[in-house]
Amino acid sequence: MRKTDLKSLYFNIYMTYTNSHITLEEIGMKHDVSKQRIWQIVRFCKLGGGDYYKGLKLYNEVHNRYKKDFENANPKTINALMRDWMKLKDIRLIKTK
Repeated sequence: MRKTDLKSLYFNIYMTYTNSHITLEEIGMKHDVSKQRIWQIVRFCKLGGGDYYKGLKLYNEVHNRYKKDFENANPKTINALMRDWMKLKDIRLIKTK
């Protein structure tokens, strides 16, 4: 699938999730994608204002900045910082153990 096709698919998934009461699992079944992948698409689209690739780019920029700013931090700490940042962006997260 070309990037433009994926971009359209991701936007459609995001809009379906945003504007209906259909579950992540149902969306995944419709598109033959796992519930976890649907959730990832929705999160990045939300970060990018509906654009998956803008959201992914922003996420990666912040992640890389944290790794640079906190170079001695372990991956668990970086992950906690990213989760806090996403909460500030009003991105709903799945609870960790």
